[in-house]
Amino acid sequence: MATSTMRYLRLAAESGDAAAQFNLGVLSDGRLDDNGYAIEGNRAESLKWLLAAAEQGLPRAQSRLAELYADGPNASENLVNACAWFLLATKNSRGIHRHQARSGYERVATRLTPAQLTEAKRLAGLWKTQRNHETPQLSQGKAP
Repeated sequence: MATSTMRYLRLAAESGDAAAQFNLGVLSDGRLDDNGYAIEGNRAESLKWLLAAAEQGLPRAQSRLAELYADGPNASENLVNACAWFLLATKNSRGIHRHQARSGYERVATRLTPAQLTEAKRLAGLWKTQRNHETPQLSQGKAP
């Protein structure tokens, strides 16, 4: 992608544009280049931008963030967060995106204990309740 486009995208993301944050998060986690070759991504950078967009309520960012938590190297420590973000994405999405978030939730929920599942639901509810006041610290696990 052209550097001027990336510069514009970064400026928009830094200004709080949720869509730009989402796109920057997706690009930072790049898995394949334009020719289909694997490239090294920056998961910490991806996590940073996806979290910023997810906290603003962007459902696709919530779902993608949940995937990072569920499939990352520290997945076992982040499954509660993944489940909570999938729950939020399920409630905030429509159509195929809702189906994908629901499938992700079901996949992760089977790996949680009843207490962990209750905690994930509590965190998702806390996020929804406090969203208009301040952003709760839902994602306290280690970076995936």
